[in-house]
Parts: sequence; C-alpha cells; structure tokens
Amino acid sequence: MTGTTENHISGGVFFGVVVQGRTITLTLPDRPDPALAGLPRRSASFVGRRSQLDEVLAALAPAVPGETDETTGTVVVAGLAGTGKTELVLQAAHRALREENWFPGGVLFVDLHGYDAERRVSPKRALGTLLRALGIPPEHIPPGIEDRALVYRSALDALAAAGRRVLVVLDDVPATGKIRHLLPSDGSTATLVSSRHSLAELDALALTLRELPADEGRELLADTLRTALPEDARVAAEVNEADRLVALCGGLPLALRILASLLVDVPTRPLSRLRRDLEGAHSRLSVLSREERAVTAAFELSYRRLAEDQAGLFRLLSLHPGPDFSTEATAQLYGESVEETERLLLDLARRHLVEPRGLYGRWQQHSLVRLYSRERLVSGNDPWGEGLMRLLAHFHEMTTLAGERLFHPPTSRPAAESVFPDRSEALQWLETERHTLVAAVLWAHSADDDLMCVALAVPVSKFLMEMRYPEDAGLVLSAGIQSSRRRKDGFREASLLSSLGVVLRDKRKLRRSVRAHHKAIKICRRLKKRQALASALNNLGLSLHEQRKFEQAVAAHTEAAQLFKRAGDRIGVARALGNAGETLAELGRTEEAARALRKAAKTFRKQGDLRGYAQALGSLAMATRDEGQAEQAVELHKRALDMADGLLIPHDRATELCNFAGTLTAAGEFEAALTAQQEALATFRRLGDRRGEAMTLGNMALVRQRQGKWNKAVRLHTLALEAFLEGKDDHGLAAELRSLACALLQQGCNTEALENLNLAADLYHRTGDREREVDTLDFADQVRRRIGVGMRPVESRT
Repeated sequence: MTGTTENHISGGVFFGVVVQGRTITLTLPDRPDPALAGLPRRSASFVGRRSQLDEVLAALAPAVPGETDETTGTVVVAGLAGTGKTELVLQAAHRALREENWFPGGVLFVDLHGYDAERRVSPKRALGTLLRALGIPPEHIPPGIEDRALVYRSALDALAAAGRRVLVVLDDVPATGKIRHLLPSDGSTATLVSSRHSLAELDALALTLRELPADEGRELLADTLRTALPEDARVAAEVNEADRLVALCGGLPLALRILASLLVDVPTRPLSRLRRDLEGAHSRLSVLSREERAVTAAFELSYRRLAEDQAGLFRLLSLHPGPDFSTEATAQLYGESVEETERLLLDLARRHLVEPRGLYGRWQQHSLVRLYSRERLVSGNDPWGEGLMRLLAHFHEMTTLAGERLFHPPTSRPAAESVFPDRSEALQWLETERHTLVAAVLWAHSADDDLMCVALAVPVSKFLMEMRYPEDAGLVLSAGIQSSRRRKDGFREASLLSSLGVVLRDKRKLRRSVRAHHKAIKICRRLKKRQALASALNNLGLSLHEQRKFEQAVAAHTEAAQLFKRAGDRIGVARALGNAGETLAELGRTEEAARALRKAAKTFRKQGDLRGYAQALGSLAMATRDEGQAEQAVELHKRALDMADGLLIPHDRATELCNFAGTLTAAGEFEAALTAQQEALATFRRLGDRRGEAMTLGNMALVRQRQGKWNKAVRLHTLALEAFLEGKDDHGLAAELRSLACALLQQGCNTEALENLNLAADLYHRTGDREREVDTLDFADQVRRRIGVGMRPVESRT
C-alpha cells in the first residue's frame, strides 16, 4: 500500500491536484455538464444597453496570442434591482457562446440569489455545484472552501490550456470577500458577474446600469408587447402615453416589463388608462406587481440586507424635497455629522440605493426607490419631524447667506469666516440647489407650514428673479403670498407682491405687473413701512417704463429715492436714481439722465456695491453715447465689463454686452459689435430669455445693414421678429418691423416693406408711442410716393 489513489480514464482533459495529502488524477469532460451548468434562457426583447453589450463582448473575446492580462475577461455588471443586469449578462453570454472558438469548453452558470435569505447560495456551495458540473466526482470534492477553490481553478486552467476555454457566469452575487473563490485565476477563463453591489474591490471591468432613456424605454415596452401579441400597436398609437409610462417607471426595465405583462393580460386596455392608474404616487408600487414579479419585492431584498443605521438613513432620504441632494443637507436631515452621513451614503451607493450625481457630494434616488423609501418611512416609527425642520432651516440659512454674498455689497465679516468666501461660490451653491429650494417652498406651503414657506420664499425668490427663472419665481412667490395672507403678515405679503410684479414684468404681463405693485404700495402705505414702500415704488417705476409711461415712471423713481434717503438707505437711493436716469434717457433728457447716473455710480462705488456700479456705468455709457460721445461711451462700457465680479450674474453681463455692441456700432466698430452680440445671444438663449434674444438679433441685423449685407440683415430681422412675438413685446416688434422694412427696400421688396411699415405703425399706436407712430406713417407715405413714380429697386448686396 502506498497511500496513493489513481484514477485512469481515457479521453478528455487530464489534470492533477493535491487535495488533503492525496494526488488525484482526474479526467474532465470536454464540456461542463449542461444539466448542472446550463445557461438560462434570454429574453426575446432586448432594447438599449448596446454600448454596454459591446463592452462586455469585447472583454470576453479571447486574448490576442502572445499577450497576457490577469484581468482579461472579468466583467462586473452592477446596478439597482430591476435595471436588467441579469438580462445583459445573459444576452452577452449567449452571443459569446455562438462565436467560433471563443468558448469551446462551454459555460458554467450559477445564480447565487445573493439578496434572498431563503434561496441564497454560499460561495462554498456554489463551488460544489461548479465542480460537479466540471465532472469532479462528489467523493473528490473537498469539504473546505479553500480546497474547493483550488480544484476549481486548476480545472479551469487545465481546460483553458487544452483549448477548452470556459465562460463562467455568476448571477446575483452578494457583497462578500469570499466571492473571490469563484473567480478563475488562469488569466484566460472569462467571467461575467452581476450584482446589486458595485464590487469595486474585484479586478474587473465595472459597468453600472442606469435607467433607460425615454425612447429606449418605449421601445422595450413595444417589443415586449409584440413578442406576446404580434399585432399589438398600442404603443405606436399612444406614443405620448408610452413616454409618460416610461417616466413614471423611471425607465426601470423590470417595471416596464411588468407593465407590458399587465397590458398583455387585457389586450383592450389603453395605455392612457394604465397611466392614470400609475400616476398616483401612493399606489404606483402596488400597480407595478404581477404574480411572482414586483418592483417592491425586488427592492425589499436589498433593503433587508441593510444595517440598522443604513436602513434608517435610507428611509429618511425620501423626505428630501428636490430631485437630488447634498451630503451636507442630508446630514441636517439625519442629525449626524457630515462625515458619518457621507459614510452611510457611500454604503447605500455601493448597493445602488442612491446614485452619485454630478459633482462629488451630490446624490439622487431612482423615483421608484424613493417611493419605496417613503413607504418604509410611513410604515415605521422614525421621528422624522425634527429632521425635516432642521433641513428646511438649513436651506433658509444657506440661501440667505448666499444671497447676501451674491446680491449685496460686502459686509464687515471677513471672507474667511463666511460660508461663501466669494460670490462665485455663493452663485454655484444657489444654482446647484435651485430645484430643491423651489420644491422646499412648495412643500412647506402644501403642508400648511406658512411660517417656513414665507421665510424660504423671500431669499429663494430673490435668487430666482435675479437669475431670470421667471416660472420658478412665480411659483415660489405665489405660494409665499398665499402663506403670508394666511398668517395675516401684511409686510411680507407686500414685499412678495412687489417681487411678483417684477416677475410679471419680465414675462411681459405688464398690466398684471402694475396691479401687483399697486397692491403692494397700498399695503405699505397702510402699514407705514417707509423702506418697503420705497422698494415697491421703485419696482412700479420699472413696470411703468416698460409700458412706456415714462413720466409716471420718473415720478415713481423720484418718490422712491426720497423715501430711501429718509430711511438712510444709500444703496436704495442709488438704485432709484439709476432707474430714473435710464427713463430720463428714453425721454431724451440726456443731461439729466447723465447726472442721475453719475450720482448713482458714485454711490455704488463708495458703498462697495460692484454690481450696482457696473450697471450704472453701463447705463451712463448709453447716455453718453446718446450725447454723441461714442468713444467715451466705449470706455465706460469696457470699465463695466472688466469688473468680472461686478457682472458675475450671466444676465447682467449679457445685457451690458448688448448695450456695448450698440455703442460699438455707433462708433463704426462693426466686427467688435458682432462679437459682443454673439456672446450675449448665447447667454440669452441659455437662459431662455426670448426678449433678450430678440433684441440682440435685431441689433445684429442693424450691424449687417450698416455693412450693406442686406440678405443677412433680413434673415436676422426675421429671427428677431419670431423671438419678439414669443417674448410678447409689441413695441420691440414694431421697431423690428420698421428695421426689416428698411432692409427689404434695399432689396427691392417694396410692397412687402410697405406692409411691414403699416404693421409697425399699428403696433406703435397700440403701445401709445404716438411719436414713432407718426414717424412710421410718414415713412410709409414716402415709400408709396416713390413706388408710384416708378422707384427702381436697389440692387441686393451680400
């Protein structure tokens, strides 16, 4: 007796290993046992994920001869439950197996059910299954996981060396260090892994699946339906409803497949009816369920594996009012340090229960995960009220500090002690949190927390107005006004009403704007709030200016300046003077305008208000230009634009660039004017300011006229007309029609030019600009006379 056991079997692939002190020579079959390692069926409907599929297949391809790479062929597909990880893995595996000479040794597949406590397969048990599939007799399978891993890797190495490369597919893998025992080590065997955890510790190509975009989600819904009902055309017939279903599902493939099943169940069910059933946020998860498949059940498996502190934070995340959230805000909600909160958020991110978004430190939840999180919160006993109040108070404090830093002159507080050391950081924070801040105001109002609603509405609306987000600002201000009235807080109501008037002015709803201002003024006079009254009058003057009621506007600004002076508000005085100066310039009182603007600029500079100073310089430049001093005006514009911190707000800079271009045009510097206008145009378009876009396009057209490039001028004037129509600026539209008529006359389009002049005169009449109406009608009469005596058209030049 030698104590050695030997098995001699002909055929197949031989390999030798040492197990528990014995040398055993085994013969492996050419391919794994399909009964134990067969690849599950893939879905007939596979949509999207094309780029990810290509990446997986590229990683699975055999290595080029002569090249070695220990990580070749190992791919981890991770993501939230229901994102289609298993489907992508199966699609890739089936396609790879059809490739000639990729995997002549076949496939090994194990579903570890890593998140199901009842069906979970341990790595040790999985190794036993894999070894049996490889042909290892049960009596030769070692009991320990380390020895099993040794036999498993040796077997795969032997198969690869014999030209029988195997594909290993490990589905639904949990986060455990023992998963390494299931990974081959020969550098040739390919491995596909799917998991709800990121498994970043593995040396592998990492792919994270997100939700499907609208078009791919719609295609998945349609393909799944057609697979069961080939003649079904409901998706094609209700494209908009299909897109809404995709949005309600957050593009989650599992949810879309469940919806398809529900539609297959009842072929007469319209998509619109299913959409209505799904729109109720409280019932959405219950609708997304059918027999053994349910979105809630998929999320539940991940939730059950969370530690107590992870689960606690996960439930609270549903309270965030906006579409995404920061670590700092979450720390306020959770009531722990930023460091501890970040640790837990990273834990949840590894499980894809939250996802990083944009800059580091911002996060988001899938919409269905958020609904599930809210259900867990409501069904539990978490004391979440205090956390929510801390969060809203945090938003109020930060918005107030950011607004002070951005819109007001520097305070005596050293920059190092401020939350926002400079204006750019304050602006970045506000822009990043914009949607969340709007949602927070609306939530407070709907929850009847009127005190918090009003407190938030004041600084939030200020930011939204200054940055030209009129729709958001209107929502916030309307909520704040209603909450103020419920609280019988006349002072705040007046302040918010006046702000609403400014927003309505920007939206070209001028009559409503003036009414809002008058309501605010009435309240302020009743309450005898001098400074608030001054602000309301100053804002009224701006709306009267847009109505071209210039004398009334000057009177309002003048009264506002006097009230500000009595209140000791020097910045307020400067603002009122600056506004009055711009209106005086419109009246042709250029000397008075220049004096007012110089005084305003001097005060702004002395008080350290760079933004006000830059704006006053720009307005003074235009008044100077109107006095015929174009070169001096150019220098004033340059001084305003050179103050980067003064014109940090994009709309401010775009407006000044547009005005600067007008002065450059007057000075004959046409190319420089066009360059400035291009930058301004890009900003107005980005901000969605159609009126600003219209004015810039019209001014660019005037430059082209000065250059004699009539075709380009006509094209630009036409674009400007379209923008003015959308911007609801009848006076601007009239001016543009007249300018277009001039360009058309140069092209010999006399009749069309005359029609535009008549339209312009009518619009001037409607806007009360009698002087321009008469001037335009006189011009039209001249054109008629010239046409009547056979005016010859001017040749077009480009």
